[in-house]
Amino acid sequence: MKHLLSVVLLMIALAGANPAFAQPGADEQLAAQYFQQGEYERAILYYEKLYKKQPTPFYYEQLYKSYVALKDLASAEKLVKEQMRRSNDDSAQLIDLGHLYRLAGDDDKAEKEFDKALKQMRADQSSVRRTANSFVQVNEIARALEAYQRGGKMLPDGQSFDYEIAGLYGAQGDIPAMVSAYMDLLVVNEGYIQAVQNALSRTLDLSIADERSEILRTELLRRIQKDPQHTIFPELLIWMYIQQKDLNAAFVQSKAMDKRFDEGGIRLMDLASIALANKDHGIAFKSYEYVLSLGRNDANYVQARIGAVHTRYAQLTELPEPEQEDLQDLDQRATITLTELGLNRATTELLREQAHLKAYYLNDLDGAVLLLEEGIAKAGIDPKTTAQLKLDLGDIHLLGGDIWEASLLYSQVDLEFKYDMLGHEARLRNAKVSFYAGDFLWAQGQLEVLKASTSKLIANDAMELSLRITDNLGLDSNNVPLSYFARAELLRFQHRYDEALAVLDSVQEAYPGHSLGDDILYERYRIAYARHQYAEASVQLEKLLEFYPTDILVDNALLDLGKLHEDRLNDTEKAKAYYERLLFEQTGSIFVPEARDRFRKLRGDKLEADPEPPPPLPQP
Repeated sequence: MKHLLSVVLLMIALAGANPAFAQPGADEQLAAQYFQQGEYERAILYYEKLYKKQPTPFYYEQLYKSYVALKDLASAEKLVKEQMRRSNDDSAQLIDLGHLYRLAGDDDKAEKEFDKALKQMRADQSSVRRTANSFVQVNEIARALEAYQRGGKMLPDGQSFDYEIAGLYGAQGDIPAMVSAYMDLLVVNEGYIQAVQNALSRTLDLSIADERSEILRTELLRRIQKDPQHTIFPELLIWMYIQQKDLNAAFVQSKAMDKRFDEGGIRLMDLASIALANKDHGIAFKSYEYVLSLGRNDANYVQARIGAVHTRYAQLTELPEPEQEDLQDLDQRATITLTELGLNRATTELLREQAHLKAYYLNDLDGAVLLLEEGIAKAGIDPKTTAQLKLDLGDIHLLGGDIWEASLLYSQVDLEFKYDMLGHEARLRNAKVSFYAGDFLWAQGQLEVLKASTSKLIANDAMELSLRITDNLGLDSNNVPLSYFARAELLRFQHRYDEALAVLDSVQEAYPGHSLGDDILYERYRIAYARHQYAEASVQLEKLLEFYPTDILVDNALLDLGKLHEDRLNDTEKAKAYYERLLFEQTGSIFVPEARDRFRKLRGDKLEADPEPPPPLPQP
């Protein structure tokens, strides 16, 4: 056995050193490995033997590429001619031969071989594609185009190569020809719309309006004028405007299409959703208003009524200091809409927004309470929606200073949805009520349970509040500083920002160097952000990173700074830097996935692969 093992090991060693000893499977594996590593001399040793035993197209191609890579044109030519003698269809080898002549500097002989390949092309799609692909393989793009164009003329009507032709024009940089070919393709087969959009996005920078994108716009307008009943080109023009964030132009075109084809506003509803996602509240509102102007009593009309109020709400609550007149107008519009549509599943979100508007912007706590109580009492609303309304009502009682009524509502939801995220959220809010009231030990007991919540955000919030209590009660059980801080946090929740800041100032003056320093900075950030003072908010977070670099709030601060600079301060480079710091310095943070996604988006990474183009429709 020992002797047999020695023989086997010797054979393995010889196989690695000399291709003559290698087995067929090992030959192919080693050939591929050497080829991929660019060691073409060694790859040739194996591919020559493999091709001699089995002259497949694959072995031929790999051997041919290896000869060309080493500039051994004589061996490559000999190989090509040998393969031509074996092959029934030698058009690919004619192209390879022409390529060799091109490399040798003999362009006349090269063109003759290319001409022969084109003449041998048969009148079927597979032959045309093989010939064109062979030209592409040797970077003869003009000849590949010629192959597709000739092939299109040879084939029956209804069969074309517009998609491939357009892609080759794009590779040549001939944008007008590329665009025209894609449009021709859509005339024949609208199923290619997604593939065409993907190809246009790769070739043109549609995020800006420049000469190249203007070529597309002009061609689309020409096609629309030529054939106004064909919807695919107006749709593509709307898509182009949306890519360019020119939502006003998209609105104009969408409205024109809706009128021409009597679509009932569905296209404007889609545009409104896109505008809302891009925070273009003006276009979203105009889109909904147009649908309402149609006066149809259908699903689009109902959704447009709700959407218009929601859009106005989102627009006003984004402003640092919305006008009272605008807020009152919105409140009246919400009341009219709820009266017309009634309180049901579709309008409960509208009711919640109106209650929030009354409580937090119009100082009408009683009106907000009445609205939410009406919603809670309404029959036919699902239990989870009712529970959410109870949480909102609890928040409003907390806003008015009635913390025990708030606690009662939170407890009801906690008991009813004990093992649901709603129940966990209710328990977290209840723990915060106890924290505000200074009952730190009871709050700590609730937070211990919530640390195991399946919701990472709830678990993280519970962990932060629990550690704040643990770290700041003090060995002597002196809870005065923490009680002051809890009062400041409640005041911030109640939008009594000046009072909250005054309490925070008093804590810092009375207890300099206290362990609450990082929490105070983060609370100051929250107040500045709520007041839309984004530069000041950034300053507070930067201080937190500077003075408390190892604190538990560091990952919060890094993510918030990134979002501040991305969404509010319009400094994408700083945003990327903060996201990157979080990714490398806070690897265990629950915010890593969000930071990674935001960083990649700002860097311009392609997050999803483009789908493959659809197959051509069956030919008649």
